[in-house]
Amino acid sequence: MKTPTVNLEAMKEIGVAGFEAARSLGELNLRTWEKLVENQTAVFGLFVDAGIELVKSTAEQKDIKELVNIEMNVAKQFGENLVVKSREALQVANDARDDYRSWAEQGVETFTKQVNSSVKAA
Repeated sequence: MKTPTVNLEAMKEIGVAGFEAARSLGELNLRTWEKLVENQTAVFGLFVDAGIELVKSTAEQKDIKELVNIEMNVAKQFGENLVVKSREALQVANDARDDYRSWAEQGVETFTKQVNSSVKAA
């Protein structure tokens, strides 16, 4: 420790870097949350669309065999769409994992640089 001014400057730098890290983490959390909510909304839309299609076909079809075929097609299409949305959600999770890893690595690198510069100053 050299002087109070040097110590205060070092503390200021650490505080600013900490604030920036917290801000970037908040932005990362928000982006990830928005993507996940968007995906969940799309999945909910799939449920609603399939339900509407089933109710509509039930009201319109008089032949039970045709009704069963329509219901099976709706279920098949719903399942395929659900698999697509599940893969998209998995990709969002993988991207978020990579983003969080980068954020953490950047934080460690910044902290290490600040500690090294503080040690050299002392």
